[in-house]
Amino acid sequence: MIKTPRLTLRPLIAADGHQVVRLLDDIAVSRWLTVVPHPYTLADFNGFLAHLADTSSLGGLAIELRGQVVGVVGLDPTLGYWLGRAHQGQGIMSEAAGALVDWTFARHDIHCIRSGYFEGNAASQSVLYKLGFQETGETERVNCISQDLDVKLIRVDLPREIRTSAR
Repeated sequence: MIKTPRLTLRPLIAADGHQVVRLLDDIAVSRWLTVVPHPYTLADFNGFLAHLADTSSLGGLAIELRGQVVGVVGLDPTLGYWLGRAHQGQGIMSEAAGALVDWTFARHDIHCIRSGYFEGNAASQSVLYKLGFQETGETERVNCISQDLDVKLIRVDLPREIRTSAR
């Protein structure tokens, strides 16, 4: 569990399913994610929980605000995240992703965290740049399941020394 002034980051549990489905079954959210289908169902959520059980609980942490799940942030092996539409534009994701990045650098001997954003996703680009991520010059075409098309993903890196010097 990771705490910030406003948020708690904790492993997702089955009881979070209905909240997550309600937030993620929104094409304005799922259109910016690679592996999330639209519509998003409880079966999809349960499949994600099973995936986390087989891989890493850090791959999907609930972002809890005042006792409610408002999004998910994860690091497995790259930083990924989403936030329900009603909670966007309030600095929540910068706070949540920043806390996970800082926690990871403090507890693991890694030198760089990778992430990426879809071309045109200014909100995600802004979060990553606020955290200190830098473009690598690498792009790739990835399949966005919810849109059923290939989109351009812009790769970014956050070297440990950049994040720790900015703190």
